Amino acid sequence: MSATVIELPTVESLTEEIRGLVYERQTLRAVGAPREQLERNRVELVHRQQNLVHALIRRYRPAAA
Repeated sequence: MSATVIELPTVESLTEEIRGLVYERQTLRAVGAPREQLERNRVELVHRQQNLVHALIRRYRPAAA
């Protein structure tokens, strides 16, 4: 029986995704995008930020004794 390997996103990859979403948000605001587009972007940004927090915890949490 083979185990399924789950690859979690890295701090670096999440940081890049967040950077892209922030740029997208700034662009959306600059062109006067509809509220619905801004909300979708906001929700995605929050989701990625939460993933980043979890990735940072995984990286810096002390190993169990």
